[in-house]
Amino acid sequence: MSRGASRAPVTAWWKAQELLARRAHGTRELSDKLRQRGFADADIEPVIERLTAKGILDDLAFATRLAEEYFHRRGYGWHAILLRLRKKGLSNDVAVQVCDGLFNALSDDELIAVMRRLLEKKKRRETDRRKLFAWLRNRGFRGREINLVLDRNDNFLTPED
Repeated sequence: MSRGASRAPVTAWWKAQELLARRAHGTRELSDKLRQRGFADADIEPVIERLTAKGILDDLAFATRLAEEYFHRRGYGWHAILLRLRKKGLSNDVAVQVCDGLFNALSDDELIAVMRRLLEKKKRRETDRRKLFAWLRNRGFRGREINLVLDRNDNFLTPED
C-alpha cells in the first residue's frame, strides 16, 4: 500500500480480536470497549455472539482466572474478589459461582498460606488480634477464614523481643 492511500475501515470483529489478543476480557467489558471506540450495538452484538460461540469469549473462564489471581497473587478474600469481579462487568451469578468454587476448592493449608503471607507483612506493625481481624476483613476474608488462621498462628499475636 502506498503512503497516503486510505485503509479499509476497521470492523468490530477485527477490533474485538485485537483487544482479546492483548488480554482476556469479559463480555460486558469487551462490549463497552467496542462501544467506546464508536461501534454501534448492531455491530457489537453479532461479534460477541460469534466470539462466545467459538469459545474465545467465556465469562466463567475469565472470572475464574481473575479470581485466582486476586487470591493467590494479591491476597484478596471472598468478598473483595466478588466486588472486583462485579466491577469488571461480570454478573452477580457468575461472580458468586466463581468465588464459591475457588474458596470451596481451597484446603485450609492453602488458605492459611496466603493469609500468613499477608500477616507476615502486617505483623511488623500490628499484633492486636482485633486489629488483625479487622484488617483481614477489609481485604475481603470471611470471619471463619480469619479465625482459622489467627487461631492456628497465635505467634502473630505476640510481639517479638
